[in-house]
Amino acid sequence: MSKLRPSNNNNNIVLVGHMGSGKSALGSYLAKKMGYTFVDVDEAIVNFIGMTINEFFLSHGEKKFRVIEENVISEILDKEKNNSIIAFGGGAFQSQKTRFKVIKLCTSIWLKCDLKVLALRCSRKKNRPLLQNKDINITLRELNKIRAENFSKSDYVFDVTKKTKSKLTKEIIDKLNINENNKTKK
Repeated sequence: MSKLRPSNNNNNIVLVGHMGSGKSALGSYLAKKMGYTFVDVDEAIVNFIGMTINEFFLSHGEKKFRVIEENVISEILDKEKNNSIIAFGGGAFQSQKTRFKVIKLCTSIWLKCDLKVLALRCSRKKNRPLLQNKDINITLRELNKIRAENFSKSDYVFDVTKKTKSKLTKEIIDKLNINENNKTKK
């Protein structure tokens, strides 16, 4: 079976979106279909800090985590020059430095998902530090108010609410092929 590749593969593809939107699951699947390398930023951070993100949040706080996240992403973007799918953590695209670098060097995709579906997905996992001991629906609405504006700065937006990885992969590859000569927003 031949590997699928978008014809504008000069850049890495960065997946952004809220926790639970499927960045890691879709990213891994998409990378396999395209013959790309898959990089999960959260996994890279865990390897760097030597503990879970939850543990780090509890012992050091979100602010220190975001500094480490920004540095780890910068190293990944410097190292992974081409043919990589990079899945960001939910808050990573809020960093202006990170966003600027991604916009300059990569093709970015916002995996947009209905907040009710996100709440259901996030309720299944207990490793989300921003949701610990909080009402998931309210917290996701608050995060969306803060983050949606920056997510919308992505090159492309795909609604992932009720789609399979297979269908989304086809849509992404088709869209990237259509826009090979001009990086049209959305």
